[in-house]
Amino acid sequence: MIIIDKIKKIYIKLFFLSPKLLSTLIFIPFLYIFGWVLATPILLLGVEKESLSLIGTLFTFLIFVFSLPKWFYLRWGLNNAWKLLGINNSESNEKLFLYFLRGFLLSIILLSLILVPIIAMQSGYWIGKISLDIILNSIFLIVGIGFAEELIFRGWLLEEFKNQFGLKKAIIIQASIFSIVHIGFDLPLWQMISILIGLFLLGILLSLIRLKDNNSLWGCIGLHGGIVGLWFITNNGLLFISKDSPTWLVGPGTINTNPLGGFYGISLMIIFCFLFLPSFKKKIKNFK
Repeated sequence: MIIIDKIKKIYIKLFFLSPKLLSTLIFIPFLYIFGWVLATPILLLGVEKESLSLIGTLFTFLIFVFSLPKWFYLRWGLNNAWKLLGINNSESNEKLFLYFLRGFLLSIILLSLILVPIIAMQSGYWIGKISLDIILNSIFLIVGIGFAEELIFRGWLLEEFKNQFGLKKAIIIQASIFSIVHIGFDLPLWQMISILIGLFLLGILLSLIRLKDNNSLWGCIGLHGGIVGLWFITNNGLLFISKDSPTWLVGPGTINTNPLGGFYGISLMIIFCFLFLPSFKKKIKNFK
């Protein structure tokens, strides 16, 4: 209890560090440590150590979610954090669900543009065998990971940097951080660079989609979750992708490649960004 009390005191002080950028950069790492501290006693209940990481991450995210209203109120004097973050707003639930479906449809289109050449070049072929576990994991990725990562990056982080540096810089900074935290440092340098570029462009695209959807986060969740979940189910039963497939097409990686990290995926990201960019220039200027 003494340790938890000390952590709580540090937690409150964390909101007021100077410069504000320092608080932003260490907020999530601090919550991750806090989540692990809360999860450790669960080992006494016989939970395996392999499961502790997942439980600790879950605790971290729950603390993060409950912290957001206080974070924006104490640091920026802003109320209604969930409207600010694009989770709910004045639009109907049907409209928000439509944003999600539109983002999910965009993920289907994007992955189809990658899968069609893979099959056409005989770098992969249809299997169509999936288990219930694979389906459930895919749904979790679509809904859970899509929601969690978009709330962090296109929600909290974008708003936080927007308050500090303005919208244009915020879009670039959050996309940079998003790409860095998702790469595997065990890959060759050129593969890491290509993945960084692809994910950076994805972060830009997701930000533009949020602006297009009147600041709603649900279209971003649909696109991000769809890409992750559908590519997972594709690699684990729907399609066999040959190990000899060209990296420029299927992307770098070993077991599960990253299709957005290949030259073809990067090209698609650039095209999609340019398709969305012209319609939002006025909105971007209004958010300075």
